[in-house]
Amino acid sequence: MGIAAPHALRGSTQSRAHGASSGGGLWWAIGIACLGVALIFATYAGREATLLGMIVAAGLLSVVIVKPEIGVLILMTNYLIASYPTPLRGQGLLTINNLLGIIMAVILVAQLAQKPDFWFLRVRGLQIFILIGVVFILSTIASGYHFPDLRVTSGRFRTLDATYPMGRAFVTRVAFVVLALAFLTTKRHIKLVMTIMMMCLIMVVPSALMGLAGGHGVGGYRAAASFSAGTNPNRLAFLCLIQMGFWWYFMRANPSSFRTVISLGVISSLILTVFLTASRSGAIGLGIVMYLLSRPRGGMEASRVQIAAVALIGLGLVVTLIPAKNLERMQELNPFAEGNESIGAHSTERRVETVGKAWEIALDYPVFGVGIGNFREVARQIYMDPFWRPPHNSYLWALSEGGFGCLFLYLWMFYITWRDIRTLQASPAVPDDLRWIAAALEPTLILLLFYSAFADIWLSPITYIVVVFVAIFKRYVSQRRVVVV
Repeated sequence: MGIAAPHALRGSTQSRAHGASSGGGLWWAIGIACLGVALIFATYAGREATLLGMIVAAGLLSVVIVKPEIGVLILMTNYLIASYPTPLRGQGLLTINNLLGIIMAVILVAQLAQKPDFWFLRVRGLQIFILIGVVFILSTIASGYHFPDLRVTSGRFRTLDATYPMGRAFVTRVAFVVLALAFLTTKRHIKLVMTIMMMCLIMVVPSALMGLAGGHGVGGYRAAASFSAGTNPNRLAFLCLIQMGFWWYFMRANPSSFRTVISLGVISSLILTVFLTASRSGAIGLGIVMYLLSRPRGGMEASRVQIAAVALIGLGLVVTLIPAKNLERMQELNPFAEGNESIGAHSTERRVETVGKAWEIALDYPVFGVGIGNFREVARQIYMDPFWRPPHNSYLWALSEGGFGCLFLYLWMFYITWRDIRTLQASPAVPDDLRWIAAALEPTLILLLFYSAFADIWLSPITYIVVVFVAIFKRYVSQRRVVVV
């Protein structure tokens, strides 16, 4: 049985609906008109790019308020690319990253006020990051007593004192970890993170190859990207190698013709780029990644035939496309050879000298180190180091600037991350379409630890992204219920 509304009532309801629709349309028209006027004035003032940037930023911020996980993914994208269009960058503290972080922090506080579940504070990786922060605070305080006369001096391009930028970078990285743990919780989020990592990391390859083809290589012959950490050839080689496992296991998860062609094409371009960087650590890392990919892990069998095919592709690239100058630099590994004037010999010599100086500083200040960001100033003013370069070694960086406790905490965090990856690889609760990700994360972590011996990357965003990604993945799997028959 239905209930018929009186004709007058139906008319009244329809009138109100029509009025509401008309009112909404009116406001839309007013908004578009105001936007058009603003664009006209901005064009006359030569500020149209700035206004368009503000419009895009406002749109993004509106989306983030509704879906804060989008904000975390935007932050991750910017960390990996490290480049925004000029109108979106902002100035000083007023940047798109800071605005996104503040908005998401407010949303998180509001959610916790309604439902006080601080589960993310129980994540061991976050706890260790907080402890590392405490150690850095103590080391900075101690440095004031150890070096009361330390001055701020300038190098060739900028001041050598990096206490503030490094401290700010560490705080923002830890804040990102908190936000990622709080808002990235589903299977879809895991897939999106993996997709963003693969797409952002591969972008450095065409940038580097086109730049080298246009004569813009470092020293005229070393490939380097025009953005992100890939502007440094050695870092570019690192970015190429850590993503090789992603593409390899992506192909192995579903070895269709399409995936195989795409993945092998990408891997070949990565190998080519590594050789064109003329990075010696990259050449060694390439051998390591080939070995790692040849081992079965996470329920995924290795294909020795495909590995051999990739090795042959690499050999073909070396023979046909790699300039002799690049190969000469990669072969120069002995800094102690007398009368050695070959390409790269002086770079190796300076690295060895800096490593020795870092070890000397670490032994002199073993408890708290010399304070975060103080290594170059202390090396220059206290130890009279003629190079006063960064240590180019993450283990010695943590040891010299934070002491033995800082190094132990970092190693503990990496061990827990590796253990969690192994747990994911063995867990029956991991969905079949995510198993390749669990398999790919282990070579990525091993390569990160290998490259840590050649670069200061423990403050690099990629380190924090890998650690928090494993934590997110593990929490998602731990909440699934699987019946084993």
